[in-house]
Amino acid sequence: MIRTLIIEDDFRVAEINAAYIQMVDDYKVIGIAPTAALGYQLVIDEKPDLVLLDLYLPDQHGLELFAKLQQLPRGSKPDVFVITAARDSQSLKDAIQLGAAAYIVKPFNGQELMERLHTYKSAHARLNTVSEISQAEANAAVALMRGGKVEDEVEKISSNPTTALITKCLKANIEPMNASEIASALGISRATAQRYLSIMADRQLVLLELQYGTAGRPINKYRLAK
Repeated sequence: MIRTLIIEDDFRVAEINAAYIQMVDDYKVIGIAPTAALGYQLVIDEKPDLVLLDLYLPDQHGLELFAKLQQLPRGSKPDVFVITAARDSQSLKDAIQLGAAAYIVKPFNGQELMERLHTYKSAHARLNTVSEISQAEANAAVALMRGGKVEDEVEKISSNPTTALITKCLKANIEPMNASEIASALGISRATAQRYLSIMADRQLVLLELQYGTAGRPINKYRLAK
């Protein structure tokens, strides 16, 4: 469940946003704060996963509150959707620098908010289901967090012809192979081979085996999963 806090001084807008949030599965509105001070206290007390933050608050500018939230201990910082009537580029730039997961300009339709909530949920789920991530998984999670499409690098690589070539290469060899050996056999760069192999391992298409020598770091070798 994604616990969500709304910090918005217009009660009607807050209630409308709360209604849209409740329409998306796996979200729960844990509170509505009309001021920055109350919003900050609720973040401390309730520890929400996500905050919908207005910028024009009666007691403090929303970006100042955002910066204050970023000073909280690691693991206590909520993600933030900035929702505002501010249209100046500096506000957008500041929000991006602070790490806003979304910047939604008022007025907006509910469908737009719900779409951002859906993509955020996908990123949230992706990060919570793996303990270690590949670069492609990191790129995909960041893209989703920023409102990108679910069809990311991971999905593209999984169905790419190069994946089929690597599969064929591993199938033709009894012994496991490392990225350099596969790259040489297929005429591709080692970096490309390693990138594909990492994602294939994440998807359990290949199995990673560590080969230890007499000295130095172990070598990653791969074989097809049965």
